[in-house]
Amino acid sequence: MAAQALRRHIGVPGLVVHYLTSVLGVGLLVIPVLAWTTAGPLSLLAWGILIVYSYPFALVFAKLSTLHPTSKGVAQFVEVAFGRRAGRVAALYLLMTLLAANPVLGLIAGRYLLAALAPGASNRASLAAGALVILGCIALNLLGLKVSGRVQLGVLAVVVGVLCAVITLALPQGGTANLGPFAPHGWSALGDCLLICFFGFIGWENAAPVAEEVRDPARTFPRGILWAVCVVGVLYFAMALTVALTLPADQSTQEQLTGFTRLLRLATGADHSTLGYLVAAVLLVLTTNAWCLGTSRVVFALAREGIVPRGLSRVSPRTGTPSRAVLALVPGYSLTLGLLVATDSNESVLIKASSAAYLLVFLLAFLSAMRLVRTGPMRWTIRLVTAVTVLMLPFMGISVGYAAAMLAAAMLVEAWLSRHERERKDRREGEPKHKVLHEGLREGEGLHEGDQERTGPLGATAWDPASHPTSYPARETATPSHHHPPDRRKR
Repeated sequence: MAAQALRRHIGVPGLVVHYLTSVLGVGLLVIPVLAWTTAGPLSLLAWGILIVYSYPFALVFAKLSTLHPTSKGVAQFVEVAFGRRAGRVAALYLLMTLLAANPVLGLIAGRYLLAALAPGASNRASLAAGALVILGCIALNLLGLKVSGRVQLGVLAVVVGVLCAVITLALPQGGTANLGPFAPHGWSALGDCLLICFFGFIGWENAAPVAEEVRDPARTFPRGILWAVCVVGVLYFAMALTVALTLPADQSTQEQLTGFTRLLRLATGADHSTLGYLVAAVLLVLTTNAWCLGTSRVVFALAREGIVPRGLSRVSPRTGTPSRAVLALVPGYSLTLGLLVATDSNESVLIKASSAAYLLVFLLAFLSAMRLVRTGPMRWTIRLVTAVTVLMLPFMGISVGYAAAMLAAAMLVEAWLSRHERERKDRREGEPKHKVLHEGLREGEGLHEGDQERTGPLGATAWDPASHPTSYPARETATPSHHHPPDRRKR
């Protein structure tokens, strides 16, 4: 089935919304509390480092997306810089990372939603609620980017307004006494805290897979990224500071995952936990929807190149959506969800396990950028973010092992695909065909008129002597002796 092209209809406002919904969510509602519990006031330093790092980080992705606006995203950058096989390894690794880590947002949304409707539900029940949230986002993506984008914009404006109100009202309830000692768990906790906080900045790369649907990428990306980074940075640090000044550092796992409701209680002076759970769930649903969108475009791009089944590259003529690629997320996410249910684990495991995997995705993109952008001030920005990314890797701990395992798996799959393609090519060019033609030429039989229709003049379309130097002699040497070869000088 022939692959189809996507429509370009995303402008600056749409791209900003996509950026915000890709990044905000878990970084606003869950990560600040997890970081605060891990490192205490030292977590504010981790947030500051990553907020400053995020602008050049996002700017590099915007530059690459401008140069190569395609749904393959990072995989396309790697392929242009390092070749087809490296690009395919990157594509498979990116897909594995997305399918393994993306469910975390829907699962946290389901946990908040279930906490509002059925407090005290079991972990497995919360996982089931998260699975339903993910299915709902997949269904919304089937309606098309224009419809889901309008829904995203309206809901995002309301939710961000509520969050700003909660921060403004809760912040005066805290005290600076919470900020001492600054490093209660030692300075080594900064590494663990960076690992946790880094997950809140995953999403800047999610704009790359929709670059094929962005109008005038050279103009839209720089403007969109500037607005998005400013909004994200202010909201993140404001929420982290509010958590640091108002909440105790010693909290249970459940309290860490639902800490936003405690801020809401401080802000209003009453127990509005149900409202807090619903607001948090809605924001996380927006982020889940944006990540489902980005992942489906990666699936679409890989299907278009035959890395995954080509049937997934079909675009719906009614909605302009790669509907089969969107539906492929259902089985794609099922493995991660199944493992969590089987082990009765919560989504915090995915946060710690996948951070290094995403960091490696970013490193691949930055290394590609170093080869693709060799002039102008951007090259210094690329070198900076590459150096910082490399320095962050040792802090990722056991997560690096998971990333290495997925990269090894991607390399094995790519090797299998390459071998399969070679075998298929050999079968297509099949030995019987060569053998029959070789025997006919050896016996002095010329090509008949009907044969020329099947193979082209002198069999040129059927085989190329240059590509098969050992197959058999060229046409002239196989001509029977009673025919005189043409005079090459006259030609």
